[in-house]
Amino acid sequence: MAYKLKTLIVFDTNSLRSTEAGEVAYSFFAFGRPFQVIEEFILENKLKEDIHLAIPTWAIEELKDQKRRQYEEDIVEFQKLTKRLSGMPHIQEITLPEENFNCTDYIQEKAQDFLVTKELKLIEIPESLASTVLQNMMQRVMKDERVKHPFVHAKKGNKTYKDAGFKDNIIWESLLHYQEIENYNKIIFLTADSDYSNCKTEFIEKWNKHFVVLSDENNVIVEIKKDYGFYITEREIYDFTQTEYFHNYLCDNLKVKSEILIDEFHYRIEKIEIIDVCAKIERMPPKEDYEESIIIDSNITVFYSKDGEMKERTVVTNTILADDETKDIVGFIILPELL
Repeated sequence: MAYKLKTLIVFDTNSLRSTEAGEVAYSFFAFGRPFQVIEEFILENKLKEDIHLAIPTWAIEELKDQKRRQYEEDIVEFQKLTKRLSGMPHIQEITLPEENFNCTDYIQEKAQDFLVTKELKLIEIPESLASTVLQNMMQRVMKDERVKHPFVHAKKGNKTYKDAGFKDNIIWESLLHYQEIENYNKIIFLTADSDYSNCKTEFIEKWNKHFVVLSDENNVIVEIKKDYGFYITEREIYDFTQTEYFHNYLCDNLKVKSEILIDEFHYRIEKIEIIDVCAKIERMPPKEDYEESIIIDSNITVFYSKDGEMKERTVVTNTILADDETKDIVGFIILPELL
């Protein structure tokens, strides 16, 4: 099978918020436009096996809390408006909301119904790490100026929350201690809080993974296209390389090789491993009487003996297809040469 980059996209609370009339929506539970755009792009381009979406559970709780707060604020404002308008002769009786309505339970139910419809990785802090996380949070606030931001800011959009810095800290610690990170090659963190970029060094030092902080869903799409562009544009050919037929073709052409030629010297091949069946797809423009050709690069590792020691060398094979329709194989080249 081909080697493919494994990407995890993690959403901060501000990239998930859904609104109505410019304020937090509470009559339904759904994620906002950034999530919708990214999810749709992944599904349309058949990348859901390679790109996974993740959300800290604390972010979900924060969304619920924002909805509850907005509902309570709106109720207070509605009561004020009702009192002022009720005496007007042209306005019929205004019905006030039920006082015993439990908005928290309502939002919880809507959230559960929505989340079961999504394929998501939920990130939370294991209880076994609670003490370590608490110490890290205290260090950020009290000692380490280098990693202190963004957890000192309390302003969120046009509102100020006293616990905003604490919530940001929890979300960051959740991501920093998420053990499934080791299963991915690249992590994209989508957040509107630009100060998170100060945490990049900390994350890379811990996980040694490629880590990108982006603030806009369109930039995430650009990043995905950069990493998976040829899978998107050459899906039909790529799928062909994943077939048993193509894999067997490579094996049949490689198993008859016994020597590798390096700097005009011949060395005995001990073993050959196919590392990436489809590392690259190129289209060569037509020349003279020849039609356009499709070239599939496969990465191979050749183990050979040199001076009594086992060495290894990366080898690229070029499998040439006649066209998109038939996919007939019309050529096969190995560089460096195997004999």
